[in-house]
Amino acid sequence: MTSFEPFRGLRPKPEAASDIASLPYDVFTDDEARREVENRPLSFLRADKAESTMDVVVQEKIPGRARDNFEKLLPYFVEDDPSCYLYRLTEGDRSQTGFAGCVSVADYENGVIRKHEHTRPDKELDRVRHVEALQAHTGPILLAHKPDDILSGIAEQVSRSTPLYDFEAEDGVRHTIWKTSADVSQEIKRAFSGHEALYIADGHHRAAAAAAVARTSASPEASRFLAVSFPADELRILGYHRIVQNLPGSEEEFIDHVSRTFEVEPSDGAVEPTASGEFGMWLNGQWYRLRHLGESTWAKEGIDASILERHVLAPLLGIKDSRTDGRIRFVGGTDAKTLAAVAESAGFKLAFCLHPTPLESLMAVADAGDVMPPKSTWFHPKLRSGLLIHRF
Repeated sequence: MTSFEPFRGLRPKPEAASDIASLPYDVFTDDEARREVENRPLSFLRADKAESTMDVVVQEKIPGRARDNFEKLLPYFVEDDPSCYLYRLTEGDRSQTGFAGCVSVADYENGVIRKHEHTRPDKELDRVRHVEALQAHTGPILLAHKPDDILSGIAEQVSRSTPLYDFEAEDGVRHTIWKTSADVSQEIKRAFSGHEALYIADGHHRAAAAAAVARTSASPEASRFLAVSFPADELRILGYHRIVQNLPGSEEEFIDHVSRTFEVEPSDGAVEPTASGEFGMWLNGQWYRLRHLGESTWAKEGIDASILERHVLAPLLGIKDSRTDGRIRFVGGTDAKTLAAVAESAGFKLAFCLHPTPLESLMAVADAGDVMPPKSTWFHPKLRSGLLIHRF
């Protein structure tokens, strides 16, 4: 039984929404964030990644700057009554429609809200300080729920009304948000209570930070945090790729070792994997198509990121922990040609283009209480921060 409840949202006035709404803080490099706040003076990134507004970055002063920037981001107002919201993302002819509300820290800690990856202590602490400084949850956690006819019917009904916000962002993604009535909010709450579990798709560090803050906060509102939950069959996952700085030996030796667990086929052009168990490998300008010789399963061991770690990264490249090893970087959501360009511009010699991880695999791993390798899923499109905020 899951808890999904209405809340008194802090939100921008409609005329300011498109100027304030920002992609999540963790998709920006420092340089990209500075350019973003220069080009968009009202961008919520000023509060979400406040170092982008500092001439000299002093780590201890970032939370205070975030709080100051947050208070200056007007016009905002607080809803009179608690509500749930409908949030639709549209790109081209494809859309996904989810429900925004508050979920329970207790559900997170008891495994009702299921996670699939480890968090990094430094990144978690960064978000703890941010949440404590703002006394608010500003970036919604992206959740998945199993398809539900009742929730689908509610979404269809609500989406016939006039939205609060409806704008197309600079990346071509359209964001449409509706507020639900008190009665409909209760219907949404009841429908979610029939679900055994919710699954974190994106936002593990934000969820972990919310739980950490709740343990020390005196506010009852801190025991809930902001989330948007989408039907699992509407979410879209793109490949999350890897680039590696160099090889420990010669290219010929490396190809020979890879050939023991993969079928290796040279390619004249960039390789886009067409199925799980297949990889595109770019090695110093030359593309190869790799096909894993083992069997694929929904379990953790059958996930492409796990196959790559188990058969290539650890034994052949000596990368034992891809979360912390400086020789590897992650590139999400790009095509193979762009991936090679990123690797080459960074001076890296090797890149792996991965097929998107099936959502069924994510849910199977989470249901088993296990975790996937880091950066196994890149969900697209992204929710925007700054449109719905939960204060406590």
